Amino acid sequence: MTRAGIFVENQLALLGIRYLLDAEADIQVAFAASTPFAVAPGSVDCLVLDRGLLGESAPAVPAARTVLLTRGPETGTERTGAALPFDDAPLLLVAAVRRVAAPGPAPVRQGVATLSPREREVLGHLVEGCTHDQAARRIGISQHTVDTYVKRIRSKLGAHNKAQLVRAALTTP
Repeated sequence: MTRAGIFVENQLALLGIRYLLDAEADIQVAFAASTPFAVAPGSVDCLVLDRGLLGESAPAVPAARTVLLTRGPETGTERTGAALPFDDAPLLLVAAVRRVAAPGPAPVRQGVATLSPREREVLGHLVEGCTHDQAARRIGISQHTVDTYVKRIRSKLGAHNKAQLVRAALTTP
């Protein structure tokens, strides 16, 4: 049985994530709170943490055992919400909790941290569901340049298709 803790600031998201994880027979939610507090070592196998709560009040747990929730990038006055852009997002969150909480060494995260700022920006647009042409127009570069960035990102992440790229972006803190 995997014991999970949840720190998410948005009350609706907090309730949704708790409901999602509680519905899984092999996951037990130890706590769900909108304000972080110190977590005793060994009290949870995995922590789901809202990136907005990082800082000096962040709970003291090993980062390798944390699923970090992020929001999409802000562009001008348009702001993407915390909702994930496709129907498989809940399944990805549950899978991420199971993978991070699995016994043995912590999962090794590779790739996303090695992306350049522009590559991360392009990947962010793909996560939002943009086509290469839409991403190019939002950033102000050519579609060919976006294609080149996507090829580089795929190479760095070892992804063979757009779904794998999006999964890497959503499951890697």
